[in-house]
Amino acid sequence: MDIRFDLVKKLTKPLPKAKGITLRSLRTSEDGQSASAILMAGGYQQIREEVENYRMLTGLPLNARSKGRSLELTSECGDGSALVLMDFLKGISFNSEDVMETIEFFDRYLGKDADSDIRVLSMDMSAEDLRIACALEAGEGETPESIFAYVSSLLDRYDMGIIKEETAEETE
Repeated sequence: MDIRFDLVKKLTKPLPKAKGITLRSLRTSEDGQSASAILMAGGYQQIREEVENYRMLTGLPLNARSKGRSLELTSECGDGSALVLMDFLKGISFNSEDVMETIEFFDRYLGKDADSDIRVLSMDMSAEDLRIACALEAGEGETPESIFAYVSSLLDRYDMGIIKEETAEETE
């Protein structure tokens, strides 16, 4: 049985015209088949080169294109799109401690090399908040309460919370 839940966090908005690289938003498509991030910085040449290097070294689809005064990064490789994008973003030094912590958490517990078994269904991050829809398959003898206790233990140092999805049993 899949236990579904959302991981949420309030973020501190970076100051307007803050120096460095700002992550304005990060979203997955409704079907989870693609992911995109909007970055703001003084220049994008170095990031474009890093995208090209990442694509050449990994063979994974990652693209960068100008979008007004910002840069949009996109990955369109099916269910793993968010993982590819977050794997790339962990190499960027952002000007927000909240964004850096979120990327560290994702890499440690949700990323491609994580051993938590939590699956990312979708992700939506703006300058103000973060919401990651997740699922975790309950093993034999595991209850939703034990799953939530486990996930809670991962969130302790990241100031994140869990929103439990109502199950059919709870609504009856």
